[in-house]
Amino acid sequence: MGMELLAPAGSIEGLKAVIAAGADAVYIGGTKFGARAFAKNPEEEELLEALDYAHLRGVRLYLTVNTLLKENEIQTLPAYLAPYVRAGLDAVLVQDLGVLKTIREAFPELPLHASTQMTVTGPLGAGLLKEFGVTRVVPARELSLKELARIRRESGLELEAFVHGALCYSYSGLCLFSSMLGGRSGNRGRCAQPCRLFYTSSEGGREKKGELLSLKDLRALHFLPELQKAGVSSLKIEGRMKQTEYAAGVVAIYRKYLDLLEKGGRFEVDPRDEEELGVLFSRTVFTGGYLVRRNGPEMVTKGSRSLSRGEEARRNELYARIRKQYVEKEKEIPLEGSVRVVSGEAIRLELKARGLMGEVSFCARGARAEAARKAPLEKERILEQIRKTGGTGFFFEALSCESRDAFVPMGSLNALRREALEGIREALLSPFRREAAGERAGGSLAPDTPVPEAASKRQMDPQTEVSAQKDWKLTAIVSSAEQLEEALHFPGVDTVTAEAALFMGREPLEEAKRFLAACRECGKKAEIALPYVEREGKTLLFAKNAGILKREGLAAFLVRNLESAAGLRSFGHPEMARADSSLYTMNGKAEEFLEELGFMGDTLPFELNRKEILRRDNKRSRVMVYGRIPLMISAQCLRKNQSACTGRPGFLALTDRKGFVMPVRCECAFCYNVIYNSQVLALFGEAAVLKRAGLRDAVLHFTDEDRQKTRECLELFEAAFRRGETVRLDGGYTKGHFNREVE
Repeated sequence: MGMELLAPAGSIEGLKAVIAAGADAVYIGGTKFGARAFAKNPEEEELLEALDYAHLRGVRLYLTVNTLLKENEIQTLPAYLAPYVRAGLDAVLVQDLGVLKTIREAFPELPLHASTQMTVTGPLGAGLLKEFGVTRVVPARELSLKELARIRRESGLELEAFVHGALCYSYSGLCLFSSMLGGRSGNRGRCAQPCRLFYTSSEGGREKKGELLSLKDLRALHFLPELQKAGVSSLKIEGRMKQTEYAAGVVAIYRKYLDLLEKGGRFEVDPRDEEELGVLFSRTVFTGGYLVRRNGPEMVTKGSRSLSRGEEARRNELYARIRKQYVEKEKEIPLEGSVRVVSGEAIRLELKARGLMGEVSFCARGARAEAARKAPLEKERILEQIRKTGGTGFFFEALSCESRDAFVPMGSLNALRREALEGIREALLSPFRREAAGERAGGSLAPDTPVPEAASKRQMDPQTEVSAQKDWKLTAIVSSAEQLEEALHFPGVDTVTAEAALFMGREPLEEAKRFLAACRECGKKAEIALPYVEREGKTLLFAKNAGILKREGLAAFLVRNLESAAGLRSFGHPEMARADSSLYTMNGKAEEFLEELGFMGDTLPFELNRKEILRRDNKRSRVMVYGRIPLMISAQCLRKNQSACTGRPGFLALTDRKGFVMPVRCECAFCYNVIYNSQVLALFGEAAVLKRAGLRDAVLHFTDEDRQKTRECLELFEAAFRRGETVRLDGGYTKGHFNREVE
């Protein structure tokens, strides 16, 4: 089987157009839970019709449920999905671990695809998802061809890779930029795209201005043979928010070259097709993405431009042709048929068609044909009447007729044709039907069935008071030697969590052991924070030696991604994992998922507000009460793009149009940037609320603080949380989403 061509559909019109243009599969959102909340997503009846429309034409349909769901939302998910699952939905695309668990329990037969929002970067994370029912993974867009091939080879999962369209500056799923700056969450399908704005980066007196976070659009047309060799199963085109003509035009070009590749022989892209892709849509020029490069300034736009009059006319002409060819003309379903009209017998029409599940047939029988009293009914007249399939979506590719000395009214032939077409339609669709879908995991989940108020066993009553609240425990996450020293010698710190980057010298294991010895000497629990993105197994050394480190005093690893979690699990120490906020637990089902993996606890996501925290079961959770929120984790490097790579970790400054300055850490040990919020998160005044929510573990996360600022914040925590004093933090700060709901 060749590679699948997967097309975007932001509407029903778009779905029909990309099918006409040659898509093998389509991904589309419904009225809820999709990562393109502003697309023209269809209502239930429309989507059910679209599902049949696609299946009749041999095309698969995948539904996007690739956002993070809150507790009240995830409770409605099975009922929302049930009609589509019954109708034969081919797969659901998911980001949320709680959504994954919920769908797996309610619909175990439904294929699950892991969204690129899950930030899968290696074979271990992919393999972990496979254990929980995932059949296909959409890896991070930052991966190379070599990395893609390794995931395919070692996990055995289907791979879906983006080949055309917009690229995010951040690893998908690890971006809170739009959420924190404007309240519109990319994790909730409402990204406002602040990365497309103008910024100034500065370091050591050097400045660079422009659209520094805006990447060129991806075009991987030239890499189709390499993607095939890497084992990619599905080629994904981005663009549910773009015009229908754009999506259909891009699909048609990729269809041409995918067919060429499957036929074998020389693969060469026509420059005219490259030009046409640019006319359809491009911010500037295209990039080949990360398939053969790690990062670099050549991937960043040099500034968007307007089309010239000539280019605008060319685009209008191209769009008009595409509308006529694909938008206004639906793809029809070919049939083979044979009609028999013989005197004294029931008339008969047998149809054959090829669908996704193979060839199907149906035979319709009608009224008895009479002996011709005068001239018999001619074959040409019978064929003409049977071929009248207008409006049904079918057409006869081949039709034969057997007729002998017979007559039958035209009305009987029309009735025969209608019955046969309806029959072949049902024959094509019936293999997809799942009549019992949703009648598991607690009974019927039909749309009109009330959903239980407490779908998750981890949900907490908002009025619950914690009668036996222990004293607050304090964890200090440190990123520098100065911060580490202050945390070790501050009496109120219970746990010191050191960033793994502190140990990534020549002897990482020995450096980690020295850190553990220092913690033992100062009477502190010790943890190691693993990187936000794990690639090439750079910190698997720690997982491999988890037993040794545990004996030396290591209490836990702070885990930020699935690859690290799977690494600990594969080496037999899942119990040493504690989830950071980037392993999102927006709902109780996600908490349960991590608990089943062996995690000792989690960290509250930054996008939960006060009311949602109070309703949550927090007995295994930590909360960050001070620190800079990471807005983006990017494979791009502002320092490299501004001047050159030095290989030395450190901070740059990124200033937006309003003058807000965001620290940017070059995490050279793992080759990524962390862009932090300009204002620190500070919840020193919310101790009583957090205590009422059942929380007992607080985190202070130090990033760019010096020795003095580190000690000052530790003392503020001591005063506010342990002595109940009102404290004041100098400088600007934010409470994030604590007092506001994220969209």
